[in-house]
This record gives sequence, C-alpha cells and structure tokens, in this order.
Amino acid sequence: MRIDIYTRSSELPTLAEGDFYHSAQMFRLIEKSSGSKPFMLVATEEGEELAHLIIIKRRGARLLPPVVGFWYTLYGTGTYTPRCSDREEIFSRFIDKVSDMFDIRHSYIEVIGINDPRFAYKTLSDSEFVPIRDHRIYISLHSRAPEERLTRKYRTHLRKAIERGATYATAQTVEEIDEALHLLRNYYRSKIRRPLPPADILRGILIDEEGNATHNARLFTVKLRGKIIGCSICIYSGDRAFLAYSCGLRKSYPLHYPGLLGVWAAIENAHKEGRSHIEFLESRTLVGIRSGYKNFLLNFGGKQVSTLRWYRFKWNLFNKILRAIYV
Repeated sequence: MRIDIYTRSSELPTLAEGDFYHSAQMFRLIEKSSGSKPFMLVATEEGEELAHLIIIKRRGARLLPPVVGFWYTLYGTGTYTPRCSDREEIFSRFIDKVSDMFDIRHSYIEVIGINDPRFAYKTLSDSEFVPIRDHRIYISLHSRAPEERLTRKYRTHLRKAIERGATYATAQTVEEIDEALHLLRNYYRSKIRRPLPPADILRGILIDEEGNATHNARLFTVKLRGKIIGCSICIYSGDRAFLAYSCGLRKSYPLHYPGLLGVWAAIENAHKEGRSHIEFLESRTLVGIRSGYKNFLLNFGGKQVSTLRWYRFKWNLFNKILRAIYV
C-alpha cells in the first residue's frame, strides 16, 4: 500500500464517491480560497484506490485555541472504498503522513467531526494527540416527525410567524443566493468564535460552474413581503444532513422569528428527503462553555451527545501537560 499526496486539483486521480467533505469538488473550492491550502491523501494498492482524505492547511488567527500562524485541520476520517479491509490501518497511515508534514512553522493539528470516537481513539492517542471533550447536537428524522419534537413554545412561534406573513423556501435563483450570502456575511462579521468561510467557497458549494444548484448543499431563505430576513445553509453527505450556517434579523423582525424559520426550513426539507439525521455543526462547543445557540437548538428536539476533538501542538511539553489533564 502506498500513500500519495496531491496539492493541485489538476493532478487529482479519479476518486471514489463518498463523504462530500473529502470530495474533489471540496478540494477545488478550498484550493481557490485565500488563507487555506488543501492536501489530498490517497491510499492505493496495486493501482486501485482504497481511501482518500483531505487535510487543510490554514493561515490566520484564532482565539480558541489561541494561535496566529499556520495549522492543519482534518474533518472526519475520509472516504473508504469497498476494497478497503482495514480502515483503522489506513487512517493510521494518513495520520503518520500528517505528522511528517507537521513542523515548527505550524502551531497545531486538529482532528474534528469524528462520528465514532472508538474508530480513531487508539491511532490518535498513540500519535500523542490530546482528546478534548465537546458536544454535538443532532435530530433523528427516521423515528418521529420533526413537528412532534418541537417544544410547545416553538410550535406557537412557528405558527404565529407564518400567520404574520413570513415564508420560507429553497433559494431558486443566483440572485436570491447572493442576497442571502450578503445577509449571512453581515451577520457573522461580529461572531468571533464562529467564522464564516469565504463567499466563493459557499457559492461554489451551492452553485456549480454552469450556474445550477448542486446536490451537495441547499440554501433556504426566510422572506417577509419579498425581503430576505433570514437564511440557512444545509450540506448533505450520504443520508445525513448538516446545518452549517444560519442567521435571522431577529432584532429588526422579532415577531416573525426569522432565525427559527431558517433552521426549521432545513429540518423540514431533510425529513421530506428521507435523511436519517440532521446535525448542527455550529452547536459543537467545548464542555463548560455556555451557548445560547445550543439551547435554542434543543427546543427543536435535538439530542446532545458528547464527543471528542483532538489536538497536537508543536510544543511537546504542552502536549504532555494537556494529556496528563485530559487522558
């Protein structure tokens, strides 16, 4: 088995379909954005693909963990083909490659979004990563209708918002998408802990090169008398939906609950399409951090579960101290 690293989309081989976050389309979008550089790791055996995974090299400043400079991000564990007989071994080889790329110029490596912590625990622990507990919120869509999970207060808010003239729907035109992205950009400008990706990445996820809506994501708008007062972006991977971003002009239109309608539009659509779960990506917060947004999502019937995010810092002493605390 060999691991190849690709840094240009023009050099990518034909990849197996799977997780959207590790697709060639996502690679091209990250490649075009400023402040990020993608690396595609492809595991092959006798010329046949076994698995692939995207690593993102980022540049900038963050408050948590505090850093100014470069770091690597891995989201999830990658895409694996049916030919792959030992996923954990291949993931271990991927982590070894990331470790080889990690040097004094980079502050840390983070691994987030692993749905099954047991799958990667041994590999990451052996590689001196520090496990830090955080929370995820998701809604199961296959056992009960989402309307049945809403709290009584939110059912009332939803009914009153519609009676007062608010509507929600999937954005159908490029103009609608651009207007909603502008609203989203203004909303997230003050959200330090929840940065928004560049507009070209979001637009590339929602619209293909021919100007048509993609199957990987949808943008939902909330309107009042033709004006967009809220929106949300939902990303799809397999039978799961992920609410990535949402906003609403709740101070300007408090009686129309635009933030609530934006989230509800994504939940309702995911249920109609037969998705098994919808997860709220922005709800992921470290244990001990209070979040009003997290409480907001729980009113939709969300379940809060504990998971892990993993870090490996360039300072070995710092890693040892953190592992003594968290392991």
